[in-house]
Amino acid sequence: MGKLTLEKLSKLKNNRTVIILEIVFLLALAAIGIYTCVFSRAVVFDASKYVVWSKEQGMECKIDGIETSEDAGKYYLEIKGWVIERSIESKSSDTIRVVLKDVDTGKYYYIPTRRTSKSSITRQFYDGTTYDDCGFEAKVRLGKELSGNASEYEVFIYVSNGNGTKLVKTDVGVVSWLTGR
Repeated sequence: MGKLTLEKLSKLKNNRTVIILEIVFLLALAAIGIYTCVFSRAVVFDASKYVVWSKEQGMECKIDGIETSEDAGKYYLEIKGWVIERSIESKSSDTIRVVLKDVDTGKYYYIPTRRTSKSSITRQFYDGTTYDDCGFEAKVRLGKELSGNASEYEVFIYVSNGNGTKLVKTDVGVVSWLTGR
């Protein structure tokens, strides 16, 4: 065993840094895998405690697009749109989720939803209220909970803001959107 020289100490330090970086990289990959598996799945939603709101009650919404996609042999449903409550400012702290109702079973599912900015909606309604944070994009993996071809799904939007919690009817169906029925 030789003397611990500056050169040997430097090599040990570099090896430890490489090992730490490899561990961090593996943990990041594991986190991405867990996020993809857990947060891309539909979750059963108990809609029985919510009143369904509509345009007549001051809610405005639009589904801009519904499409399916494939990634590595897995199929996904993607839904984009926006929702506002007239005269109530949309804030990034508000909760917006897309909820699908299986017409055959009556079960509701909420799907992972990401907020998007839609400053065009503030300009469209031009009533002095800022609606910029009203957009959403939802993406869910089709599988056990949701099937790509087994049922018709009605699209609802769950909104929780400073004015309470609501389930908003969109009058849009997933199968009808995709097939043109």
